[in-house]
Amino acid sequence: MKYRFYYCDNEWLRNGFSRYELYFSQQFCEYFSEYFESIFFSETGLKPSTKVTLAGYKQRNDVPIYEPGSISKLNLVLWIMPEYNDNISFCWKSKTGKIIKPTDEFFDLEDLECWLEGLKPNKYWAEVATEKKTHPFQIANLPFDLKVFGFGVETELRIHASNKYDDIKLSASHTIQVYNDESESLNRKNGVVHNYKFIESEDYLCLRIDTGSAGIAIIKKLLKGLAKITDIKKVEVDI
Repeated sequence: MKYRFYYCDNEWLRNGFSRYELYFSQQFCEYFSEYFESIFFSETGLKPSTKVTLAGYKQRNDVPIYEPGSISKLNLVLWIMPEYNDNISFCWKSKTGKIIKPTDEFFDLEDLECWLEGLKPNKYWAEVATEKKTHPFQIANLPFDLKVFGFGVETELRIHASNKYDDIKLSASHTIQVYNDESESLNRKNGVVHNYKFIESEDYLCLRIDTGSAGIAIIKKLLKGLAKITDIKKVEVDI
């Protein structure tokens, strides 16, 4: 799967910011998605992944998510798992002075210039480093050994236990389903898990999970659920 900062494949994905009354035409969505990724990679050296992405919410300030003008802006939030957020802006202007709106179709790409404001490349690299980060998972009274590792391609929970994993699968699947259902009932206030799968090996059960907009919250929920299963010896979390 090729990860993108923003997906334009269908209308639902294209209008991911509709809760803020921000809508994209197909052409503008493709323009924004392509150039945001290109500029971000050029200036930071990082590509989009399950760990480095755009948050599905606006900046926590009074600035609107879309500012039209001679220089127009999308005021967005960069999200680096597990808990780092940074306010950045995608900016564009027309060489001829025309104001191009995100809903416009059939505009002249050659007439536009775009750039990103607010990038902090050194900070981002510090956040994705492979050093151990246990602080987000300080959960009291876990009955098993917990080890947390740094930046990887996907989020994984490697669960070392003596049973045949059925109870663990049921617990994790139930936790994810309940989390998604509750968040959906609140207009996805707490984000949702996109997908997950189990991979069995001799030594452990691997839960590979695309945490989506649920982020670190679903990992904490999973750990608390697993704490009820008595024969788990160790859980390794690769964030």
